[in-house]
Amino acid sequence: MPLDELLPNTAQAPGEARHAVARFLARADLPQLVDDAQLLVSELVTNAVRHARGPIAVHAHVRDGFLHLEVGDADPDLLPERREAQAEEESGRGIDLVDKLAARWGWTVTERSKVVWFDLRV
Repeated sequence: MPLDELLPNTAQAPGEARHAVARFLARADLPQLVDDAQLLVSELVTNAVRHARGPIAVHAHVRDGFLHLEVGDADPDLLPERREAQAEEESGRGIDLVDKLAARWGWTVTERSKVVWFDLRV
């Protein structure tokens, strides 16, 4: 059974996404993925809260040996950018973490939305 959550764009959304992912992975009997999946979904949802508008969609499923997780928002114009944050910066490391921990990642854009996704090997 896939995970489908629609979260309000609030400061609580990253925590809600972490809890939803943990529950989903418990049902899927994949406790080994909880830490990485929670960290990465939290980073992507935090980006959506900071830079997008409207509700945030979180979807996940397991298929073909991968956990596939998506975070969607209503800002198709601001695309994810991997960069190296300076030591004194308090933000800017989220996409770099996704790049380092995920087996693969990317994004898709429609006229009205953007979905950033990543895959973790099961």
